[in-house]
Amino acid sequence: MTTYKQRMKDKTNYVLLKDCVVIGTYGNLKKITENVEDKNFPSYWTLIRKSENPIEFDNYKIFKVKHY
Repeated sequence: MTTYKQRMKDKTNYVLLKDCVVIGTYGNLKKITENVEDKNFPSYWTLIRKSENPIEFDNYKIFKVKHY
């Protein structure tokens, strides 16, 4: 069983930017796709297949950052 300290050490968040302006921070990619109402925004299934950091498309960037 993992301890609270170990879980917090490995925790990450996603930061969504549009034109270098922070739109929000999210705990998972599913919440990002639910909240963005742009019809050109990729689906959740497309985003989880991306391995690069940051994920870039159109004017959007998604950074995976360590939780402090």
